[in-house]
Amino acid sequence: MSVVPRLAPRSESVPSAGPTPGLRIRPAVAADAAWLADVSRVSFAPHLHDYLTSAQPGAGRFWEVVLAYPASFPGRCCLVAEADDGDRLGFVDLTLVDPGLAHLSYVCVVRPARGRGVARALLRAYLDRHPDVRAVRLDVFADNAPARALYDRLGFTTESTSTWWVADVTPDWSASSAAARLDGLHAARAWLHTYGFGELTVAIGDTVVRLGRPSARVLRCFEPAALRQPAVVGAVLREFPEIDRVLVMAEGDDAPPSAVGELRAVNRSLRMSAPEIRTRLELT
Repeated sequence: MSVVPRLAPRSESVPSAGPTPGLRIRPAVAADAAWLADVSRVSFAPHLHDYLTSAQPGAGRFWEVVLAYPASFPGRCCLVAEADDGDRLGFVDLTLVDPGLAHLSYVCVVRPARGRGVARALLRAYLDRHPDVRAVRLDVFADNAPARALYDRLGFTTESTSTWWVADVTPDWSASSAAARLDGLHAARAWLHTYGFGELTVAIGDTVVRLGRPSARVLRCFEPAALRQPAVVGAVLREFPEIDRVLVMAEGDDAPPSAVGELRAVNRSLRMSAPEIRTRLELT
């Protein structure tokens, strides 16, 4: 899918106290899509790419849609920081989820620009644009020490910890005889072809289960209870034999019950929040 890029709006200068002279912040536009996808992809360890929609080959095409049609993504705001010469240094992506509360999906800074206050400038610019936002929440990988250090300085505290569990599966692992209906199958295939990820639902009797495809080889169960329903997973494997792993994220450190295979931990993430982020930004 190709979207004609819009012209970039004029950047707005952001006052800087030394580390970031000349830094400008502007809204992201469709012309930034490929760059946004590349920057976010390289910010994650390669062994996690199969589990992340933002690391898929079509992520740039999805960004094009997000940026070209903002009315279809209400409450979402993506800002880009750039230097005097136009070089893009980083970006921030937040979505208003409740009155006064925004969820921070990404804050990425290119490696040569790290340590220069770019992330803080991006967050300040977002809050300037959204004066009603007082609190921000986010999810961060537990082993991402630089990001956690930044969030600690900004007053974020940990609310909960989740473990990412994976089980290996094969197409012949469960040839279930249960009659299953895959809703949205045509859309799921189209999304996977275009963006490299997608969603679908499986219905068996009165049970309807929503599932994700963060990549071609991974099936995500949004609820741990789905791991106790091998017929649901088996129905998807019959349609998508390329899937070789099932992923679920569960709060805490204990593996949930599973009927689809032995689970192994591949990642841990923290849900953090800063209820008065404006105050902390003013102090840093």
